[in-house]
Amino acid sequence: MNVLVVDKDQLATRILTRKLENWGYVAFTAANAYEAERIIERESIRMVVTEIDLPGRSGTELVQLVRGLERPRYTYLIILTGNTETTELLDALESGADDLLRKPLNVFEMRIRIKAAKRMLNMEDELREGAGTDGTTGLVNRNSFRQFFRVIVAENGRTKATGALMYIHVANYTTVRKAHGYKAAEFMMRAVSIALGEIVRTADLAARLSDESFGLCLQNTDWPTCRIVGKKAIAKAESASLVFEGIDLRPKLLVETVNFPSEGLNSDDIMETAPRFAFDGGDAVSPNTPEAAPPPSNPAPDPDPAGIAESPSPEAAPTEAPVGDLNSDMADVLRRAGIDVDSYGRLSAFEQQQVLKLAEQLAGASPE
Repeated sequence: MNVLVVDKDQLATRILTRKLENWGYVAFTAANAYEAERIIERESIRMVVTEIDLPGRSGTELVQLVRGLERPRYTYLIILTGNTETTELLDALESGADDLLRKPLNVFEMRIRIKAAKRMLNMEDELREGAGTDGTTGLVNRNSFRQFFRVIVAENGRTKATGALMYIHVANYTTVRKAHGYKAAEFMMRAVSIALGEIVRTADLAARLSDESFGLCLQNTDWPTCRIVGKKAIAKAESASLVFEGIDLRPKLLVETVNFPSEGLNSDDIMETAPRFAFDGGDAVSPNTPEAAPPPSNPAPDPDPAGIAESPSPEAAPTEAPVGDLNSDMADVLRRAGIDVDSYGRLSAFEQQQVLKLAEQLAGASPE
């Protein structure tokens, strides 16, 4: 959770920041309300701890400013003050502050107050998830999408129908947010969601899975069809002319896909850990890096665990060893299609079959 500390006293800021980081928070700092406003516009700040006596605009004015901003989630505001005057304290709370902490700070009390604030923010997140939809795009959220996907995977397992789960990442979301602010980034995400709505079928489902990514559940879809849908999504979203308050915005998309049902994997496994294939609108399709792919469920035993056996002489080695169950022609098709052969070997039998079909189309060849 991101916490912003606003205080003109650099020593006090360093001490407070160190404590927050030790407690597991990500700390940002600002010396005045103007710096704080810029950080809040560009970062996902969930909690602000501000001194009431700041140069220029006061901490109370900063609180009022934050309350007037359009924010995706609630921001918890804590005022720090050494003043004991009741009127000033009441004014701070009236401005929209959630809590007050008196200086000099008691570390134990501060930690308790911060933990209480975090509990409240977590409850707000749970309530938002329970609402089922994303406020900006109107699409279902991750929690609702997960429940829908469980039903689809179970049904496809019974009927043996194939489908595809497509992740669409807006790669420049964070860059736009840091450069132009939250409203600009959300304007871009809404435009992308509209583009996705124009390419999905009635039986499919689109969702916003995180700040910068969407998900599509495509039913009765094989690898070639999935690739066509992905390229349409990229072309439609990236060609849109988006202007926000005079700023030209160009979303940059990266698409990852995984087909289902997948042998031995349930719906949660497919969403979180199954190997994905990524593309950016070109013809090349490549699996994720080996580190991102799960290890084989039944690795072959090492025939020589002690490393005693002699290596075969170069003359005895075959010129091109088969990879897994692939013969050399099939492996060549994968390589010409830009698909890593080692990563192919980590896929399930069903996924290998789908990838090989796609590789044949991309490479313009058919294995014997």
